[in-house]
Parts: sequence; structure tokens; C-alpha cells
Amino acid sequence: MEAYLAQCVESILRTPSLAAVEIIIVNDGSKDRTLRIAKQYAERYADTVRVVDKPNGNYGSTINAVLPLAQGEYVKILDADDRFDGSRVAEMLAFLHKMQGVDMVVTPFIEVEGRREHRVEYNIYSRKVYEYGKIYDADKIFSDGVIRYFMMHGVCYRTAMLRKMSYRQSEGVSYTDQEWVFYPLFKVKTIAFANIPLYRYNLSREGQTMDSKVQMRSLSQLVAVTEAMARYFISSSRFVRSAKRKAFLRNVVADKLRIVYRKYLLVMSDKEFAASGFEMVDVRLMRLVSQCKIENFNVPVNNLFRVDILRHWQRRGRRYSASMRCLLRTFDKIMTIIHSAIFR
Repeated sequence: MEAYLAQCVESILRTPSLAAVEIIIVNDGSKDRTLRIAKQYAERYADTVRVVDKPNGNYGSTINAVLPLAQGEYVKILDADDRFDGSRVAEMLAFLHKMQGVDMVVTPFIEVEGRREHRVEYNIYSRKVYEYGKIYDADKIFSDGVIRYFMMHGVCYRTAMLRKMSYRQSEGVSYTDQEWVFYPLFKVKTIAFANIPLYRYNLSREGQTMDSKVQMRSLSQLVAVTEAMARYFISSSRFVRSAKRKAFLRNVVADKLRIVYRKYLLVMSDKEFAASGFEMVDVRLMRLVSQCKIENFNVPVNNLFRVDILRHWQRRGRRYSASMRCLLRTFDKIMTIIHSAIFR
């Protein structure tokens, strides 16, 4: 991250409200100049910047290392290859001060890809339903059906809530940002929305974990995180009193399981599939489907194109043919474009 860290940190340091900010840079066993750059900032801004230097343990280990140290009332993750809108940091701090005590704050964020910028609202349909600056009971949000899931870039949590629940992420694997927007939802009591697109999410860097090719190479890690989330639901959902919140959380798990199945049954090449050991993965995942009490579980190509690729596998013991999978992926791309044009 040596090429990105400076602009990341500088985006926070620009705020005139720096006295209210604590920046903790976690060096996760990097082998480039990242640690040296981080230490330079800690020396120049000793009252604001701290550095945690630790062996490599991947994304979740950095969060686990820093949460016990955080002194602020609220905590927000900023990946080193992304940045904040420096002109909005003070506004965000003022909002957090005003909302003091709310468990979770949700904001829009900006996707940046080259010169293209796109604002992403707090729900996938880009409909602004909730009033900015108002505190909502979390169970209302979970039961409305407006939001299907949250994105890491748009959430901020009350630190004390995370500590009270002994929050920890999986270590040694990528994609644990999905845990960051799932486990805390079991304990969040209040949510507020802010019209402050603070986070600028960089989509241009090569090798990002969300890149489709990288995802396929790291599919075992995505599976591991999905299984961890399902197990967390199984062990923790019995303490959730609200049936609607429980249903929301169960649907999040179901959606994550569907993503994994699509990777195997729709995206993976025949050669990769033959070597993937999918039969054993399928057994484990379907066991979790049962334990999570996910009824009528299916895996459509997408939410609009309802061809069930899992049902075909279960009936035939094989995937759709390569030509059919190519056709299904094409339809998926077309419908995704149409969906984005309508709702975004």
C-alpha cells in the first residue's frame, strides 16, 4: 500500500477538526515502504496518528488488533487504497457528536473508477426512504425491507457496543469486511442516517479482492467467511428476540451462500470445477442451510432472472453446459445493466 497510504491519511488530516480524530494505521506485515511511511505520519502528528505493527494476518486480524486500542467513541474502517472526502470529515464528526449514543451511523459513499464517480446510497435500489439526522429503532430498519444488506464503506459503529459484544473477525482470510457489516447487527439497537458521502471507494487498483478473477482464485477464503457467518447466525440467533431482525439476518446468510454457489455453478471453468472438490463444499453448505433454517433455498442467476442453477445441479448431478452457462452469464450482465439504469 506504499503507493496509496499517503493520500489515504492526508484525506483525514485535512480536516480543521483534527483534535477530535484518532488515526490508527495497522501495518499487517507489509514488505514495502508502508511501515516507514506510517511511522513518518506518527512522528509528524504524534497527537493524532498511532501505528500498530504486526505480523501478517490478513484483514480481520488488523481489526482485531486495533479495536482494543481505539479511544474514540466511534470507529470507522478506511482501507489504505481508499480515502475519505477531506472536506466532509468535519461534517461527519459534527454529526457523530450530535448523534452521540446511537449504535450505528450509515452514510452514502462514492465509487471511484478512473474519472467515473458514482454515489451509492444506503440501499441497493438507491431509494432514500429514511430521514437523515433521525434516530431509528434498528428493528424497524430490519423489518422494512428497504435495505437488504449494508456495505463496509457506509457504516460507522459505536466503539463501546463492539467491545461489549467482544467483536472479532476471522483471521488469515480475505472478505471479512462482510463480517464487519453482519456480526454487529445482532446487537445494534439504534441507527441514524447521514447525508455525508464520506468514503471514496477506489475501484481502479489491480488485484483488489473484489475483482472477479481474484475472487475465483480466493474462492476458498470466500467460502470460509460465508461458513463463519452462517455458524455465527446459528449460535447467536437464539438470543435475537425480534423475529423480523432474525429474518433479516437469515436472509443475509442466504444471500452469501447464493454468491458462493453462483461462483461454483455458473462462473468457474470446467477444469477448475473438476479440481474444486465442490461435492464436499456442497454438503457443508447445505448442512448450514438446514441449520440456519433457510426455507426453500434456491440459487437463481439473479433476482430478476430466476433460472435455478442449484436445482439443476441437485437433479442432474452436473452443472449446466458451458454454452448454457455462458448464455446465463450474458443474461445476468444485461439485466444488471438494466437494473443499474433504472435504480441508479
